[in-house]
Amino acid sequence: MARHSFRISIGLIGASLLSAASPALGAGTILVSSDFGHEVLRYDADTGDFIDTFIPAAASGGLDQPHGILTHGGFVYVASFENDRVLRYSRNTGAFIDVFINNTDGLNAPVMLVIGPDGMLYVTSQLSDEVHRHDAHTGAFIDVFVSAGSGGLDGPSGMAFGPDGRLYVAGRHSADVIAYDGATGAFDEVIVDSADGLMSGNTFGISFASNGDLFVASANQIFRADVGTGAVVATIGVGSIGLERGPDGDLYAARGGANQLAHIDPVANVSLTNTFLGAGANTPNLLNFFHFAPTIGDINADGVVDTADLGILISEFGNAGGIADLNGDGVVDTADLGQLIANFG
Repeated sequence: MARHSFRISIGLIGASLLSAASPALGAGTILVSSDFGHEVLRYDADTGDFIDTFIPAAASGGLDQPHGILTHGGFVYVASFENDRVLRYSRNTGAFIDVFINNTDGLNAPVMLVIGPDGMLYVTSQLSDEVHRHDAHTGAFIDVFVSAGSGGLDGPSGMAFGPDGRLYVAGRHSADVIAYDGATGAFDEVIVDSADGLMSGNTFGISFASNGDLFVASANQIFRADVGTGAVVATIGVGSIGLERGPDGDLYAARGGANQLAHIDPVANVSLTNTFLGAGANTPNLLNFFHFAPTIGDINADGVVDTADLGILISEFGNAGGIADLNGDGVVDTADLGQLIANFG
């Protein structure tokens, strides 16, 4: 990779850069899957108001039952569940770019997408009972990170790397959450399962609280478990599929039957509201998955655009692609720097 050294001067903060920094997808945005609408909608994360159809079905490149959504660098990635693909879109415009991952390496019903500590893209392959790993920049297949049925896994759905570095995977049909070694993918232990109340066919999203406790959606409620002991410490009476922590630190849950998000206080373990999104003609057609898109420029996704993000951009300046390619034009350059500066702080 080529490296370019340069100095940042006041001139870089001038109008020429800021004029390039009007990101369509920035702070306060929720991307929502409309499963049977075969599109992705966009909402204001503060008010729940509908913004637009970010990825329309007619121009989606073949999106079929969108599931997990991920923003990374200048792109939005969407798991296309029914045709076994991961599709890539422009983060600025929502325009279809390419089929990033297809089914030639055995991907079968992809559900969740996450970027691991190694910078690679992990995908749960529900019908092959595996977790696949791909190059996050090219989509190239690397390996089957979690082998088929490892530790009893059946129907991998939700997935997250925990604060301890392990990979946690929810088994839809095995009704459990299993921890795997975060570096090798080897089976470690079952954290919670049907003996704790989880239901086969109904175990989906997972997320972590700020103290490291695990939330898992199953049996038309959300279980909270201490990962150290495996004990369920609380349940929340919200039926859900996808779970994700918002930028405010609270938990949000996709309520597919109601096509709504529940806003949950993860400290009090209570639902603050079950109707977070604005109602009306723009209701999703089966909302099961969603994603809070971080501010453009928050390269390390720590919730703020700061000098750490600037350092990453400088280290990748001049490179082709990479996570600092904020506008997705194929190179890390002054246009990306302008977008970072526009959102700094």
